[in-house]
Amino acid sequence: MFLSRFLVKMAANNAVLNRLEQKGAEADQVIEYLKQQVALLKEKAILQASLREEKKLRVENAKLKKEIEGLKQELIQAEIRNGVKQVTVPPGTTLSTASFSEDIPQPTAVTASSGSKDQIKGEDEEKKKKEKVEKKGEKKEKKQQPAAGSSDAKPVDVSRLDLRVGCIITAEKHPDADTLYVEQVDVGEASPRTVVSGLVKHVPLDKMQNRMAVLLCNLKPAKMRGVVSQAMVMCASSPEKVEILAPPPGAVPGDRITFEGFPGDPEKELNPKKKIWEQIQPDLHTNDQCVATYKGVPFEVKGKGVCRAETMANSGIK
Repeated sequence: MFLSRFLVKMAANNAVLNRLEQKGAEADQVIEYLKQQVALLKEKAILQASLREEKKLRVENAKLKKEIEGLKQELIQAEIRNGVKQVTVPPGTTLSTASFSEDIPQPTAVTASSGSKDQIKGEDEEKKKKEKVEKKGEKKEKKQQPAAGSSDAKPVDVSRLDLRVGCIITAEKHPDADTLYVEQVDVGEASPRTVVSGLVKHVPLDKMQNRMAVLLCNLKPAKMRGVVSQAMVMCASSPEKVEILAPPPGAVPGDRITFEGFPGDPEKELNPKKKIWEQIQPDLHTNDQCVATYKGVPFEVKGKGVCRAETMANSGIK
């Protein structure tokens, strides 16, 4: 009698533990989603700060140009006061120093008076002040050049992602993590890639074997509980459910996923510091027909069809 009660109690405890473990996994997914949103907000804040700084520099540059023009006028007035003749040169006219030497008599050496010394000193100070302001204006313009050049950079869109059709040849549970699978995936290369995925709670192990999938292949390799993951299995995802995206019938490992209207070759490897994946991911969704899209444009294998989730419509993709 005592033994049966003990077994009943243990069964109840196991059920509670299983529920807690499931809740923990769901909480991890929610936390990861919130982290991604925080990262995006930080990126937007940095961009806004850069735009404000550029606007500020433009205003300062305009002020400096105005000051330079004012100083030029002061210099001209100072030269006129000191008897320096101002010559207006028509645009496109080339002057020779030899012609001036023939027409203008060379000044004879005289002993400078104290008054002329003061005038020369004043002119030197004016010239130094002008040069200083001009150099400061050049520095401001140089600071603005990177901001202006950034508009010519390659846009941050889905064309930067190396998305390919892959075949999960084998999958097994991670030796040190209950919620992770370790897979060997054929993505059309000489040898399979090792991929670590947190799909244990969502996809049975037998459903992971010899399964076609969509892989993101240019993330920087990352170690997950001691195993280096070299790609990421793309899934329709919500806090409650996850489904692996399926390529169209007839697709083979290595086929490129393309997006109409977003041409270009993918990065060899995404730079984690630039947060390119984090900026693109929020625009990845399944539509109401479960087709995977980027900004409404389907994931497509040319000549073979589109990629889709099994049942999850209007869900995020990651």
